[in-house]
Order: sequence, then C-alpha cells, then structure tokens
Amino acid sequence: MDDDDEPGGTVYVIHATELGSQTGKKIPKCKVKVAGHQVTVLIDTGASINILAQSVFNQLQHPPPLRHTAVQVFAFGSTTPLPLAGVFMTDINHEEATVQAKVYVAKIGTRMLLSCRTAEEQKLVTSAFSIHLGTLDNLQEEYADLFRGIGCLKDCQVKLHIDKSIEPVALKHRRIAFHLRPQVEAELRKLEEADIIEKVEGPTPCVPPIVVTKKTKQPEEVRICVDMRLPNVAIRRERHLTPTVDDIVAEG
Repeated sequence: MDDDDEPGGTVYVIHATELGSQTGKKIPKCKVKVAGHQVTVLIDTGASINILAQSVFNQLQHPPPLRHTAVQVFAFGSTTPLPLAGVFMTDINHEEATVQAKVYVAKIGTRMLLSCRTAEEQKLVTSAFSIHLGTLDNLQEEYADLFRGIGCLKDCQVKLHIDKSIEPVALKHRRIAFHLRPQVEAELRKLEEADIIEKVEGPTPCVPPIVVTKKTKQPEEVRICVDMRLPNVAIRRERHLTPTVDDIVAEG
C-alpha cells in the first residue's frame, strides 16, 4: 500500500440507506463499472466522495492498488470516523459516460456510494437550480471597455499629507542576486511602459529600498515591492467615517 499524496482533511458522507429506510422512498440506485467490474451503487447527492465497502472491493476481478489516506470520513451526524482501508483512482463507467474518480474503501458496509459530483459527471443527476459562471475570457470580452491595460486611475490627483518635521531618509540599497537582475530590469521597463512608475532625474532625499521575490505561479517573472515602512511614518492619516449598509440604502 503506497502513501497517498493528498493532505489530511475531513469529509462528511450522508448515508442514503438510512434516508430511504426512514421515509419509505425508493433509494436511487444504478449499475456502473468500477475498474471494469459491474457494481450496484447508491446515488448519494449529499456525499462529497465516492466510498466503496471493502467487501465489494474484494470482489473486483482486478482490484487497483490501495494507497494510504490521511482523510477522515464521517457519516452524517456521527463523531466517529469510518475505518478506511485506503483510496484508489479508477475509471467509473455508466453507459457512454466514463469519468476518472477517487474512491475511498471503507472497512465496513456492503455497498458503494456515488458522490454528487461523480453522479453529475455521469449525467445520472442534474441540478434543478444552477448558476452558470462565465469564464474569465468571456467576462473580459463582454466588458472589454473595463479591461484595458492595468487600469490606472486617470484624471485624479491624490494629495499626501506629509509631516514636515520628519526628515526624509535615503535607505541603503538591498543588493539583488545576479540571476534575478535581468528579470528585475525587464519588470521595471514593463512598469514604466504601463505608466505605473516613472523615471526620476536629480536628487532624491527619500529612497526606500525595493524587495524582489519570484512569483510562485510564474517563476520566470519577479514581483517588485517597495519597503515603505519608514516613509509611511511621515504620512499623516486622513480619517473618514465608513458608511454602513443602512446609510447607503437611506441615501439611495
């Protein structure tokens, strides 16, 4: 049994058999193929995971290898986690639909629960009320006039109230690693072309240092920040009353 690479967590499962036995309603069942073996499953729209009883897992002709999992699975209303034998990835087939899903194996029980997500992907259930969320590209295309460049605030000049009694300080430059310097120069040119920063000529009494770090999701780019802790000391704070929702509604 290999270690599963997923982080530990908590998952709650609503057991469909209890609901059906109490209400007398027919429990939604269907037959699917799990790892090539036909299994009768209960469709549990309240479950966030697929869970298979170990007794059913042992009946698979070619059972996939189990991996250890740190996830804790709880039945609805229970405070005791279900004992798990492991987890595996497999193809789940129903008619023409095939999806790859993660299946947890429980040491107790006699059936398999199919989660809401897997059932929806298999077209076994549909949501009566659903909201269609457009992609980022669609939103940018629909509101093209709002997504031009970086989005600088134009035709507005901000006044900073500076405490003249605090003397400006030119802090020591923090050396940048040689392998990052080309990326820093490219980022500075990019910011200048986007009119976010501008080149200054002449003496500069107040010089805060920059801090450079690589972007996590874009390691080929860098993020440049300015350490403004000392300059911020000289900025006098403006105080404004934040309106409440009632204030806004009353004014509207």
